[in-house]
Amino acid sequence: MAASPPGTVAILVNGPSSSGKSTLCRALQDHLAGLAGGQDAQAYARVAFDDLVPLMSERLFPHSLVRQQGGDPARLVSRQPHDGLAGWEYVADHPTGAPADGAPRLRLVLGPHARRLLAGLHRGWGVHLELGTNLIIDHFLQEPEWHDEILAILRRSGARLLRVGVFCAVAELERREAFRGDGAVEERPLGLARRSSELCHAHPLVYDVVVHTDRQSTAASVEAILAALQAPAL
Repeated sequence: MAASPPGTVAILVNGPSSSGKSTLCRALQDHLAGLAGGQDAQAYARVAFDDLVPLMSERLFPHSLVRQQGGDPARLVSRQPHDGLAGWEYVADHPTGAPADGAPRLRLVLGPHARRLLAGLHRGWGVHLELGTNLIIDHFLQEPEWHDEILAILRRSGARLLRVGVFCAVAELERREAFRGDGAVEERPLGLARRSSELCHAHPLVYDVVVHTDRQSTAASVEAILAALQAPAL
């Protein structure tokens, strides 16, 4: 990978499902566009972990999601849940030592096709940086493998890396999770937010900025990120 042009920036935003990352990233992108005033070198593209879903046929969606949406599972390639044919699945995941609170915990498991798509997205983001495009990366670093892969690509790019951790109380995550749904893939099964909140920040990723979306407004979170972005790079 060639080095990114001087001044290229990657803002990596990591947090659990339903924490408000996408809302934050859209607001940040819009604010940065206003500050750039049309200057190409200061514009930011927004990319996301969820970008892999539109790359897949809806026939590869999991039974649990299609049933939740009121769709017809008979259209799916997968004949039954967890038969290995869906693009991804939501799997019950209660690790040893987890609180015996009876709360559902689901882990997102990517199939081989989806995992290749994610690897391709990661590499493509590196190419964007190489071309001098600043990025806001809306990510969901559930797995150590995903964390290691994207961090290696971002570091090889030579772009300035600003690491943003998005935190939210579990009770608020679950409230948002219960009310999600726009008739498309925004719906999530209950339990993904709780388990992902336990996993997404379990990596050796030192954040430059931490925001708490249950206690801070989107505007305040954007301002915190901008303040860190405007500070001299170390």
